Amino acid sequence: MRNKNKGWFIALSIIGYILTVCYCFTLVFIPIAIYCYIGAKKYSSLAEMSDVEVARHDKSITNWAIFFSIVGFPIGLISIIPAILVGNNVTVSDIKSDKEPQGFSAQTVQETEKREPVKNELSDLETLEKLKKLLDEGLITQEEYERAKSDLFKD
Repeated sequence: MRNKNKGWFIALSIIGYILTVCYCFTLVFIPIAIYCYIGAKKYSSLAEMSDVEVARHDKSITNWAIFFSIVGFPIGLISIIPAILVGNNVTVSDIKSDKEPQGFSAQTVQETEKREPVKNELSDLETLEKLKKLLDEGLITQEEYERAKSDLFKD
Protein backbone atom coordinates (compact mmCIF):
# COMPACT_ATOMS: atom_id res chain seq x y z
CA MET A 1 0.00 0.00 0.00
CA ARG A 2 1.47 3.33 -0.99
CA ASN A 3 1.98 6.25 1.36
CA LYS A 4 -0.67 8.90 0.63
CA ASN A 5 1.24 11.49 2.68
CA LYS A 6 4.61 10.98 0.98
CA GLY A 7 4.60 14.44 -0.61
CA TRP A 8 3.85 16.10 2.71
CA PHE A 9 6.63 14.20 4.46
CA ILE A 10 9.17 15.11 1.75
CA ALA A 11 8.16 18.79 1.97
CA LEU A 12 8.39 18.71 5.76
CA SER A 13 11.82 17.08 5.69
CA ILE A 14 13.04 19.84 3.35
CA ILE A 15 11.60 22.50 5.67
CA GLY A 16 13.24 20.73 8.61
CA TYR A 17 16.63 20.80 6.90
CA ILE A 18 16.19 24.50 6.05
CA LEU A 19 15.31 25.27 9.67
CA THR A 20 18.38 23.29 10.76
CA VAL A 21 20.66 25.46 8.63
CA CYS A 22 18.93 28.68 9.76
CA TYR A 23 19.21 27.82 13.44
CA CYS A 24 22.86 26.78 13.04
CA PHE A 25 23.72 30.30 11.84
CA THR A 26 22.41 31.81 15.06
CA LEU A 27 24.83 29.71 17.19
CA VAL A 28 22.65 30.23 20.27
CA PHE A 29 19.97 27.95 18.86
CA ILE A 30 22.22 25.04 17.84
CA PRO A 31 20.36 22.66 20.21
CA ILE A 32 17.13 23.50 18.36
CA ALA A 33 18.96 22.96 15.05
CA ILE A 34 19.90 19.46 16.20
CA TYR A 35 16.26 18.64 16.91
CA CYS A 36 15.25 20.12 13.56
CA TYR A 37 17.73 17.79 11.88
CA ILE A 38 16.41 14.78 13.79
CA GLY A 39 12.83 15.72 12.86
CA ALA A 40 13.77 16.17 9.22
CA LYS A 41 15.38 12.70 9.21
CA LYS A 42 12.22 11.28 10.79
CA TYR A 43 10.02 12.85 8.11
CA SER A 44 12.38 11.50 5.42
CA SER A 45 12.02 7.99 6.82
CA LEU A 46 8.22 8.38 7.05
CA ALA A 47 8.09 9.29 3.36
CA GLU A 48 9.48 5.84 2.52
CA MET A 49 6.95 3.91 4.63
CA SER A 50 3.55 2.54 3.64
CA ASP A 51 0.34 3.96 5.11
CA VAL A 52 0.09 1.05 7.54
CA GLU A 53 3.61 1.64 8.83
CA VAL A 54 3.01 5.40 9.06
CA ALA A 55 -0.15 4.78 11.11
CA ARG A 56 1.96 3.00 13.70
CA HIS A 57 3.98 6.21 14.16
CA ASP A 58 1.01 8.56 14.60
CA LYS A 59 2.05 9.76 18.07
CA SER A 60 5.56 10.52 16.85
CA ILE A 61 4.18 12.42 13.87
CA THR A 62 1.97 14.47 16.18
CA ASN A 63 4.90 15.26 18.49
CA TRP A 64 7.09 16.41 15.59
CA ALA A 65 4.19 18.47 14.20
CA ILE A 66 3.93 20.30 17.52
CA PHE A 67 7.69 20.84 17.63
CA PHE A 68 7.91 22.25 14.09
CA SER A 69 4.79 24.37 14.65
CA ILE A 70 6.55 26.06 17.54
CA VAL A 71 10.12 26.44 16.22
CA GLY A 72 9.19 27.08 12.61
CA PHE A 73 6.17 29.30 13.06
CA PRO A 74 4.35 30.14 10.76
CA ILE A 75 5.78 27.83 8.08
CA GLY A 76 6.01 24.97 10.58
CA LEU A 77 2.24 24.98 10.94
CA ILE A 78 1.93 22.93 7.74
CA SER A 79 3.44 20.01 9.68
CA ILE A 80 0.05 19.62 11.33
CA ILE A 81 -1.57 18.57 8.03
CA PRO A 82 -0.05 15.06 7.76
CA ALA A 83 -0.52 14.57 11.50
CA ILE A 84 -4.25 15.04 10.94
CA LEU A 85 -4.39 13.04 7.70
CA VAL A 86 -2.53 9.94 8.93
CA GLY A 87 -5.50 8.53 10.83
CA ASN A 88 -7.82 9.10 7.88
CA ASN A 89 -5.79 7.05 5.40
CA VAL A 90 -5.73 3.69 7.16
CA THR A 91 -8.47 1.48 8.47
CA VAL A 92 -8.04 -0.64 11.57
CA SER A 93 -8.31 -3.83 9.51
CA ASP A 94 -5.32 -2.69 7.40
CA ILE A 95 -3.16 -2.38 10.48
CA LYS A 96 -4.23 -5.73 11.94
CA SER A 97 -3.81 -7.60 8.67
CA ASP A 98 -0.23 -6.44 8.24
CA LYS A 99 2.51 -8.64 9.69
CA GLU A 100 3.12 -8.62 13.44
CA PRO A 101 5.18 -5.74 14.81
CA GLN A 102 8.81 -6.58 15.48
CA GLY A 103 9.54 -7.64 19.01
CA PHE A 104 6.14 -9.28 19.51
CA SER A 105 5.56 -12.94 18.93
CA ALA A 106 2.21 -14.40 17.99
CA GLN A 107 2.19 -16.18 21.35
CA THR A 108 2.53 -12.88 23.23
CA VAL A 109 -0.37 -11.39 21.28
CA GLN A 110 -2.54 -14.46 21.97
CA GLU A 111 -1.68 -14.39 25.69
CA THR A 112 -2.64 -10.72 25.84
CA GLU A 113 -5.98 -11.42 24.17
CA LYS A 114 -6.75 -14.32 26.58
CA ARG A 115 -6.40 -12.23 29.74
CA GLU A 116 -9.58 -11.73 31.66
CA PRO A 117 -10.52 -8.29 32.89
CA VAL A 118 -9.57 -7.54 36.48
CA LYS A 119 -12.59 -7.53 38.72
CA ASN A 120 -12.96 -4.67 41.13
CA GLU A 121 -14.21 -6.52 44.20
CA LEU A 122 -14.93 -4.67 47.39
CA SER A 123 -14.56 -6.21 50.80
CA ASP A 124 -17.74 -6.89 52.76
CA LEU A 125 -16.98 -3.98 55.06
CA GLU A 126 -16.50 -1.54 52.15
CA THR A 127 -19.72 -2.75 50.54
CA LEU A 128 -21.61 -2.31 53.81
CA GLU A 129 -20.20 1.20 54.20
CA LYS A 130 -21.30 2.11 50.68
CA LEU A 131 -24.79 0.70 51.32
CA LYS A 132 -25.07 2.71 54.55
CA LYS A 133 -23.98 5.86 52.73
CA LEU A 134 -26.66 5.25 50.06
CA LEU A 135 -29.25 4.75 52.80
CA ASP A 136 -28.19 7.93 54.62
CA GLU A 137 -28.38 9.92 51.39
CA GLY A 138 -31.88 8.60 50.76
CA LEU A 139 -30.92 6.86 47.52
CA ILE A 140 -32.15 3.47 48.76
CA THR A 141 -34.92 2.53 51.20
CA GLN A 142 -34.48 0.78 54.56
CA GLU A 143 -35.92 -2.42 53.05
CA GLU A 144 -33.43 -2.35 50.16
CA TYR A 145 -30.61 -1.74 52.63
CA GLU A 146 -31.65 -4.69 54.82
CA ARG A 147 -32.08 -6.97 51.76
CA ALA A 148 -28.65 -6.03 50.38
CA LYS A 149 -27.06 -6.46 53.81
CA SER A 150 -28.59 -9.92 54.25
CA ASP A 151 -27.47 -10.91 50.70
CA LEU A 152 -23.99 -9.71 51.55
CA PHE A 153 -23.67 -11.88 54.65
CA LYS A 154 -25.41 -14.98 53.25
CA ASP A 155 -22.09 -16.48 52.17
